[in-house]
Amino acid sequence: MTNLTELQNLVDRFHANIDFYKDARNAYNEHSCRIEYIDPLLKLLGWDVANEKGLAPQYREVIAENYSTRTDRPDYTITLRGVPKFFVEAKKPAVDITRDADPAIQTRKYGWNAKHRLAVLTNFEYLAIYDTCHIAHEDDGCAVARYRLYHYTEYVEKIDEIVGLIARDTVYSGDFDAYLDANFPATGGQTQQVDTLFLSQINEWRVALSNELYAQGGRYASLEVLNDVVQEFINQIVFLRICEDKNLPLYHKLKDTITDADQLQPKLEELFRSADRRYNSGMFSGEDIIFDLSCEVIKGMIEDLYYPQSPYLFNIIEPNLLGKIYEIFLTEQLVLLENNTIGLGKKKDCQNRSVVTTPTEIVKYMVDKTLSKVCEGKTPSEILNISVADIACGSGIFLEEAFAYLQDYCVQWYICNGQTDHLIETGIDLYKLPLQEKKDILCSCIYGIDIDIHAVEVAKFSLLIKLIEDETAPSVSEVVPILPDLGDNIQFGNSLVSQTELNGISGANRQMMEIAPFDWSTINNGCGFDVIIGNPPYVNTEGMHALLPSAEVEVYKKKYKTSHKQFDKYFIFIEQAINKINENGLVCYIVPNKFFKIGAGEKLRNLIAKERMLVSLDDFGDAQLFEDKTIYSSIILLSKAKQTSFVYSSVDSANKLWAGEEVSSIELNSSVLNKLPWRLTTDFEFLTMLQRLDEVSVPITKHAEIFNGIQTSAERPTPIYWFSSDEIVAEYADTVEISRDGNNYTIEKALLRPYFKPTKKAEKGLNSYSILATDKQIIFPYDNNGHLIRIDEMQSCYPGTYAYLLAHYDRLVPKCVSRDGTRNVPNATADTWYQYGRTQALTAFINTPKLIVGVLSKEPMYAMDTNDILIASGGTAGYCAVSKKDGSPYALEYIQAWLSNPITERILEIVGSDFEGGFTARGTFVLSTLPFVELDFAVEEQKAIHDRVVAASREIYEINDALSGRPAKRIANLLQRQKETLISEIQGLIDRVYRLDY
Repeated sequence: MTNLTELQNLVDRFHANIDFYKDARNAYNEHSCRIEYIDPLLKLLGWDVANEKGLAPQYREVIAENYSTRTDRPDYTITLRGVPKFFVEAKKPAVDITRDADPAIQTRKYGWNAKHRLAVLTNFEYLAIYDTCHIAHEDDGCAVARYRLYHYTEYVEKIDEIVGLIARDTVYSGDFDAYLDANFPATGGQTQQVDTLFLSQINEWRVALSNELYAQGGRYASLEVLNDVVQEFINQIVFLRICEDKNLPLYHKLKDTITDADQLQPKLEELFRSADRRYNSGMFSGEDIIFDLSCEVIKGMIEDLYYPQSPYLFNIIEPNLLGKIYEIFLTEQLVLLENNTIGLGKKKDCQNRSVVTTPTEIVKYMVDKTLSKVCEGKTPSEILNISVADIACGSGIFLEEAFAYLQDYCVQWYICNGQTDHLIETGIDLYKLPLQEKKDILCSCIYGIDIDIHAVEVAKFSLLIKLIEDETAPSVSEVVPILPDLGDNIQFGNSLVSQTELNGISGANRQMMEIAPFDWSTINNGCGFDVIIGNPPYVNTEGMHALLPSAEVEVYKKKYKTSHKQFDKYFIFIEQAINKINENGLVCYIVPNKFFKIGAGEKLRNLIAKERMLVSLDDFGDAQLFEDKTIYSSIILLSKAKQTSFVYSSVDSANKLWAGEEVSSIELNSSVLNKLPWRLTTDFEFLTMLQRLDEVSVPITKHAEIFNGIQTSAERPTPIYWFSSDEIVAEYADTVEISRDGNNYTIEKALLRPYFKPTKKAEKGLNSYSILATDKQIIFPYDNNGHLIRIDEMQSCYPGTYAYLLAHYDRLVPKCVSRDGTRNVPNATADTWYQYGRTQALTAFINTPKLIVGVLSKEPMYAMDTNDILIASGGTAGYCAVSKKDGSPYALEYIQAWLSNPITERILEIVGSDFEGGFTARGTFVLSTLPFVELDFAVEEQKAIHDRVVAASREIYEINDALSGRPAKRIANLLQRQKETLISEIQGLIDRVYRLDY
């Protein structure tokens, strides 16, 4: 809490001397104002300006630029454990920031280029907060985009408001981002963020450059060649422009090339040759396209990067932000349009999915938790022996952070060992490594692979920008060349497939160019890595079959143990990462959390559990980490060395995790994991109870059949097989007449079954002991043995129904029967075209009492059905069913009570997939994994529990019958109370069995 007395004293002291401070003749400068007033103000807002906590450089809360030397960076960078959140720009009191627009424009430019949503400007007399989602223009007044303005006399009175905006606790609690989300929208209106604008800019260049080259034909008629040379040229120009803003060698040379249009091309070529000699990273060594481009298009491109056209400050744009811009850039490629010009189109693997970048906080967290273990106790020279890889590196954002972490570790080692003379000072108590040592770390430690050749170039580009991030002309003067060539570190290829694995696979030779097998002997001297880290691609089995060459999918199935059932591509990335780390290596991936719950994840779970690899698992449940994308995430850390225990954390906020706030965690013995869904919770008492259950329970499938509903495959846009009572226009002894599509049809009642498909409010929100009713019926063209009724019998015995189905033949005919067919119906023939899409378990709906289970609902629903109601399956949106197994001594009512119990629900919450909004999944797979405690019917007390549960359940059904007759309110109220008492009694009895208290 802010100390109001100290704040008042600070204000009073300023007030007593304000005339002196504001008089320019007295030379009261910014340096003094910062030390005497702005630093204390920030400290009163909770910020550790002087790093009194002694945090490592990469985690400092406040990064202050040198007080006595003017820089072209903001005076203060306010961070959340090192992740910049906003800037504070300071001026001396003699500068009237309410009249002079220049400080406001400067502050806004800083914030906008860093993709912050607000920035602070203060001379202590005033504190101005600016909305930096708006691009600053040179003719803007100082009030443009100003969100709040406080006079120093208001600081005490309005301290709660100021705290709510920019105090440390506000940022670290997550309230800062929540407030910005609500009040500083990043899109809409006049806002355009730096990443969106710059991406638009480079895409415009791509198209303009490509069209000019394509018109020349020859080698430029190839889109693949165009993609290569255009990206290379853009990278070259952007790199030189970034170097200019950092005042590195050759600065101002790029702008000089456009002063004389006649000399532009030779001057630019000479600049590229000079850059190649001075930087020598390979970026400028290729065949350039300067003389194949017109001066106009080159000049326009370069002018776009300078004032007044350009709003960019490349010394402020963080390298990781550039990486994220390029991450989106990589989703598109050049395509030939119908008018024979070049445009942009989504790459094949990005067409039906949005690409989102991993939040910086998450990347930093993963890098920190992994590399801190690998680096511990090592000297800077020993750090050079560490190898870190991302085998699906994309634009290289994980590699950038790993590179930064290794640098920061070495800096901190030198500081702690009293060797700051080895370092270069960059700010107040801030240091960096010499450039040569940074180069050594980059070349010795950082590796990446990607199947997209353009991603490889972007990753190299991003890492080189990261390398020169805090360099100055003096710091690079003695280093020749300035940059390394990263060709051996960041390589192109398919990290999941090698040439050897393709041998003998049909079609492999033909598909080789698309598969791009990777030779692992070419990277890191063929050795294993100490760390593999990243965010691997998430592609389901269906997507892999649609997107990838068939030979590649065949390799997945043959080579990888984890390619089980409907596996996801990230399963095999985890397995490959495990294969490619050394004996003490670590794998850290952010992946969907469903792998440790779903049936397809069984082999992956078994691989991890059997070898005791799990070090930690951060489970985000239904908390969302990715912007505009619903992904239920987890961060998994694995070790090749066997672990006796692991840490499981249940995390409801990424901000909380990164801010270092306490999250709910528990250390568990590795032996609790196996191939079954991992039952993980931070409730130790509940886990202990489950472990006791494991010793005495049997799978519930010993006493219960669990099966899916039917699937007609004819539901959209309107259903064919079922109809509601609203559509019945007449009813006769043996038939009903329905109205559908403007026509009337006669349907024989002998083929109709009740059908549970809640569409009305009264049918939804049911629980286990609700009154079960449906107004829908479904055509069931099967006999009592589950066999499809033959077509001749349909025509002769059920002519009305057959005529109705025939009228909808176009909707029902399977693809395998007609090329115009729309339904996927396995094994259908010309005479069975009217069968359901899936026909398994049909007999389970004939003369079989069952429980209808809501697969996805907030309340458990295991509703008793004795009327052979058909139900619809459909993943999480549908229903499944449970019936009593033949020979089981347990009544279906008892099984219903077991399934409906809160302890069962708690188990399902743990092992079931997460869904936004707190829904619990109860599909056939997770239900089949439930434990069931058997009773000894020879023991009177135990048999009495079973019999009482059954009797109480039947009393509930009798009450339901009475309630369905709509009795008077008083009677209904009493019956409802009686029902709730019985439900509570049943719950208590099952609780006792769960706790083995009988």
